[in-house]
Amino acid sequence: MINMRFAYNFLILSILFICIWFAYIGIKGNAYYKRTFRWLMWAGVLMYINRLFGIAMEENYISYNDFMLSMERVIHYVLTVTVYALYAFFIYCLIDQFHYFSRLKKLLLFIPAILIDIIIISSLWTHLIFYVEDGTYYEGKLFYLMVFIRGAYALTATAHAVRKRHLLPGIFGQSVVLVAIFAIIQAVEFFISYDETLYYSTLITNIIIFLLALTVVEFYKDGLTSLLNREAFEQYAAKEIGKRNNKAVYLIKLKNYEYIKENCHETSLLSIIKDLAECLKEYTMLPSIYYLGLGRYAIIVHKKDKFDEKEFLDKLKDRLDITFDLNGVSIHLNLFVAIMNMESGKINKNNFFKYVSACDDIKYRSKEAIEIIYCDSLGIDQLQRYRNVEEAIERALVEKEFRMFYQPIISTEKQKVISAEALIRLNDRVLGFVSPEEFIPISESNGKILEISEFVIDSVFRFVRDNPLKDMGIEFIELNLSVMQCMDKNLTEKLKYYTDKYQIDPKQINLEITETATNFDEDRLRAQLGKLKKLGFNFSLDDYGTGYSNLVRVLEYPVDIIKLDKTIVWSAFHDRDNFITLKNLISMFHDVRRKIVAEGVENEEQMNALIELGCDFLQGYYYSKPVCEEDFLAYIARHNIM
Repeated sequence: MINMRFAYNFLILSILFICIWFAYIGIKGNAYYKRTFRWLMWAGVLMYINRLFGIAMEENYISYNDFMLSMERVIHYVLTVTVYALYAFFIYCLIDQFHYFSRLKKLLLFIPAILIDIIIISSLWTHLIFYVEDGTYYEGKLFYLMVFIRGAYALTATAHAVRKRHLLPGIFGQSVVLVAIFAIIQAVEFFISYDETLYYSTLITNIIIFLLALTVVEFYKDGLTSLLNREAFEQYAAKEIGKRNNKAVYLIKLKNYEYIKENCHETSLLSIIKDLAECLKEYTMLPSIYYLGLGRYAIIVHKKDKFDEKEFLDKLKDRLDITFDLNGVSIHLNLFVAIMNMESGKINKNNFFKYVSACDDIKYRSKEAIEIIYCDSLGIDQLQRYRNVEEAIERALVEKEFRMFYQPIISTEKQKVISAEALIRLNDRVLGFVSPEEFIPISESNGKILEISEFVIDSVFRFVRDNPLKDMGIEFIELNLSVMQCMDKNLTEKLKYYTDKYQIDPKQINLEITETATNFDEDRLRAQLGKLKKLGFNFSLDDYGTGYSNLVRVLEYPVDIIKLDKTIVWSAFHDRDNFITLKNLISMFHDVRRKIVAEGVENEEQMNALIELGCDFLQGYYYSKPVCEEDFLAYIARHNIM
């Protein structure tokens, strides 16, 4: 008859195999803590296989000698120490992103296990942990040192997990408490009964508890990033926000999300999201990181967390300075970070989700790699304005409330209007006039910019067709392209469609690209402009001086006209050094056969000085503000027809 001890251990081994199968099938993903958990279970399997051999020898199922018994003990003790060390490693990886620590720190965690394993192996000769004589085990002088190290791993890891259980999803935090209870039972069992089988059975119970908890936690994990998901974030916020242990919440948005979604393969977008998740885990070393979907992340920082905001943002910026590779195409990413100070008292349980929603919708103000706002410096009213403008954009698209205005551009040589910049305007029936500086960034962030761009292209091309602009002295109309349009893989086909539809010469349209567009995907932009150049379109570089202002990069693009931003023009009339800079800038661009438009001309003094400096074209309120189509045609009639 099979000994009950043998049957009992065989049953536990069978359960472990089922758990391993379940871990690979039910707990998907390759997050570090998941891999560690699988290693932990495999160590348990090896431990019980070895234990079955030990029982078989003890019960004389197989013949043996003292050396075989000694080897069984060595393997058994080494594996038990390994199981406890892996258990601790699993807990620290789960809670503290321990796998991102330096190799030295990880080695320090395992040094006690490594040292005691060396002593265990050497016990074959030294008898320090155990020895075998005449088929009987005896404890060595350092046997309880091994017991202490195993207990220390279990105790410190479990205590750490209990202390930080609030950082984990509810079911997992409760499981940690349950594991702690069983760990106490396990220790009591060992010192009372001294039965190793019962002792390690309780250890397996703890592994099963974690297995079940990990399975449930999968519902709170994002499958792509292995971060906690939006449901976990909302569950935590509803329960914990407002309590004293919270320090700050960081809401992080990928500003390029809509562009990448529209212009890159889906696998590229998923790769970016996953890479950013890994960066956030590595740079924060915190467990409370969430992926909220659509390129949005959240980080919750607690008062006891070892977290340095400046260091985190600096590391993130350094990473963003390096391009991300998307199937052979390099692209810079930009992030928007909203920081919610939970210690200020302004953000509480009652308004937390209002702030989250408002910050999720807020428009971008900066062109930096990382744009940062501090939410407690903003009011809900300011953030509500964003939503109101967003609704106005929707109304304007549906009810056709957008209108095109034109600002004349004057040739300094001919002293006539030779061009105009097409500018979109919105006069909403609810909000009244809404500045483009307000609704354009919002439309870029929510993806409506492409619909607006379609309206602009159609309107401008129709205006050019329906009016005798050439006969009135107008050589071309300036048409602004947004960054998203510049990167739109269908842009060339769209513009060709409109030239065919309205039967106009592409030379009558000058496409304006912003300097910041060159910061996104330079290779794609060059290819895009090359295709459009072949169709007959010419280009202007708008807002020169607001971006990196790199002359070498500018000359790499087929732009014929450089438009100097009004800030450069205005500063030149307030500072002598800036005036000299402007003078040299104009001369330099003329040397490389580029024409210059000076924007923001507001008075006669500026006009005369800019003509003296050799500017080819002037644009600004001194001549005319942007006007509707009818007023623009009347303006041309007055100034061009003598």
